[in-house]
Amino acid sequence: MKLVSYMVDGKATFGVVAGDGIVNATRCLGGRFSTLRQALAADALDEVRRATTGQASDHRMSDVKFLPVVPDPQRIVCVGINYRSNAEEIGRDISPAPSVFLRLPDTLVGHGGALVRPKVSDKFDFEGELAVVMGRAGRHVAEADALQ
Repeated sequence: MKLVSYMVDGKATFGVVAGDGIVNATRCLGGRFSTLRQALAADALDEVRRATTGQASDHRMSDVKFLPVVPDPQRIVCVGINYRSNAEEIGRDISPAPSVFLRLPDTLVGHGGALVRPKVSDKFDFEGELAVVMGRAGRHVAEADALQ
């Protein structure tokens, strides 16, 4: 299941990609969740899958403006310089402790959105990103329970 958050007709919502279209999950769930963050917090992804499976697309992907997948995250915690090749590229050693920094939600860009290059730079840097979305709160979670 490929999830998306998007704007259509001036309204933000979320849905599931189906071929070259999007099934509006908010509609399929009777308005119960208007954002993906709400569905994640309610641990309702199985419900989203059941409600959207087999439904006809509500929108063509070309007719929507994509938002960041979770456009209103509570926090974004990043780990940097965590690949040996990247550390070597920038001339740094890999630290035994992770290099952790925060990102702000207004720095996120949805699929196809415009990237703004800072004036002090003549090029963009690029890298692959891996995101882990945690939809439920947890504290002192045992390793054996981490994937739940």
